Amino acid sequence: MTRIMFVCTGNICRSPMAHGVFLHRARERNMADRFEVDSSGTTAYHVGEAMDRRAAAELQHHGISFSNNARGFRNKNAGSYDLILAMDRSNYESLRRALPSSLHDRIRLFRSFDPEGSETAEVPDPWYGGRQGFVDVYTMIDRTVEAILDTYTERVS
Repeated sequence: MTRIMFVCTGNICRSPMAHGVFLHRARERNMADRFEVDSSGTTAYHVGEAMDRRAAAELQHHGISFSNNARGFRNKNAGSYDLILAMDRSNYESLRRALPSSLHDRIRLFRSFDPEGSETAEVPDPWYGGRQGFVDVYTMIDRTVEAILDTYTERVS
């Protein structure tokens, strides 16, 4: 089983969207039993709060029913994840500072898997914008999740 953690700043927009999309797409491919996924934030700004209503609405718009209560990343559990995917460079650097160097090879930028991204591409934070930001982020996440699932399908096959 592959364990994946999606990480953004507050765990109310990007990382729970990735978490929900990943679960949905893995179920569609009958691969859900191959993964254990979770999401968290690098800060405690929103711990305990529900996912941003705009993020939840965008998932719902695409037929994905998912709810999440924000939580912070727990350094002590980091070693149990095979892959820790940071949504942006700030999250990536926070994780690298917080975790021992022996775990650094597990940390990657989420969009490093994106066929339209790069090793340094980020998922922009839609928090301060309108609906279009959430639409754009969903598109990036969905495309990248498909690529991650393709990658792990090839490794298992």
